[in-house]
Amino acid sequence: MNAITSVFVDLSVLSLLLLIGFLLRRHVPLFQRLYLPASLLAGLVGLLLGPQVLGRSTAYCLPIGNTIGQWPGVLVTVVLGLSFFGSRSSHDFGRVALSAVTQGGLMHQTQVLVGMGATLLMMPYFPNLPFAFGLTPVFGFHGGHGTANAAGAALAAAGWADGVSVANTMATAGLLSGIVLGMLVINIGVRRGWSQKVSKPQDVPQDIREGYVPVEKRTSIGKGVTYNDALDPLALQLAFVGVIYGSARLLSRSLIWIHPLLKEIPLFACAMICGALLSYLLKKLKMADYIDRPTVNRISGVALDYLVCSAIATLSLKVFALYMVPMLVTIGAVIAANIIANFYFAWKMFDIDWFERAMGSYGLESGVLATGLMLLRVIDPKFETTGQESAAASAALCYPWSLPYIMFMPMLAFKISPWLLLTGSAVLWIVFYIVARRFFWNGDRRFSDILSAKSAKAQAQHR
Repeated sequence: MNAITSVFVDLSVLSLLLLIGFLLRRHVPLFQRLYLPASLLAGLVGLLLGPQVLGRSTAYCLPIGNTIGQWPGVLVTVVLGLSFFGSRSSHDFGRVALSAVTQGGLMHQTQVLVGMGATLLMMPYFPNLPFAFGLTPVFGFHGGHGTANAAGAALAAAGWADGVSVANTMATAGLLSGIVLGMLVINIGVRRGWSQKVSKPQDVPQDIREGYVPVEKRTSIGKGVTYNDALDPLALQLAFVGVIYGSARLLSRSLIWIHPLLKEIPLFACAMICGALLSYLLKKLKMADYIDRPTVNRISGVALDYLVCSAIATLSLKVFALYMVPMLVTIGAVIAANIIANFYFAWKMFDIDWFERAMGSYGLESGVLATGLMLLRVIDPKFETTGQESAAASAALCYPWSLPYIMFMPMLAFKISPWLLLTGSAVLWIVFYIVARRFFWNGDRRFSDILSAKSAKAQAQHR
């Protein structure tokens, strides 16, 4: 089988899994209530029907081999390479956005410190546990599956081959905890009067639960920049994707030629740089309108769905068994820290709509912005509060501190002292905390007030 045939065989397998995942989401009430993405369900089906589970008891199983396992590493370069391509920031850096970004920084560093701290405590009892394990929670919870695959590939390049599977497991745990525990917190919060817009848990429309848009509600997913007889509109946007990917590989090889140490810079980082530079170049040449950002978003979304499906379907069950106890301990610690720290800082820092903004932040810190917006929709169906603005600002402006962790920490975790990394991360947490206390802190609010009706009254006073 030649290379291109192998790619299309893999494509057919993953496509079949995605269709099964979508049908499961649409027709199984449990999956609807949990809002599980079709790509996650598809990956789990692939894992069960693949050689690791079904293949152990029968000769017949889905052909999920080594080639599908290579898809996440390529697709994450596409997803992250499009992050800045053609994007136009709509955030005005007001108090809502800045407080959300500060709170997001605190949450990011909290996950880093909890992950590193738990790993240091467990390393004496698990001799094969590398310190880099402590980074996987923030890659999975804060970053989601895309970041988990990118950082996992960097961990593998640094010498820890199991990093990809561990990071993906963390991302899956983060997504599930964000949805399940998020809905539990919403039910508690609404009944205690924390919500501004609903007095009982809002019923999400059935079509949103199913993930299927009725014909009368469908909207365009993009606009055509070219006429078909010249070049198909989608082909033009895909051409940009190809140029970004090819430029990233050229940049990566050039950096290695400049100095061998620069080989540690991952390909996805080069792709992000190339995507931003190409966008800037097109703008300077007055060709920025060649880019249709909605279509680019759809290409990125497609890549992410196939990425998640292939990553989950090829998770190593042997790796899970090897690190099961450390993973369960760390996941439990991060989930507890996520809930306590997120709602504490939201209560102390957010002047208005604290609960709505806290739910958006909790979903965001458990994987992806979409989870945060889904949770927010339950308590703010029309997005009338500042919750959406807050979550979007935090997601869009987190790169200055999250990217260095993704690009450089996997390498540094094997080269310098764990205590030095822990100290540096703690210093950054303190910086965010000082900013929060100086500019956004509500000293008159006690954390114990969250458990009483006083929080609702405080909200009314601030409105």
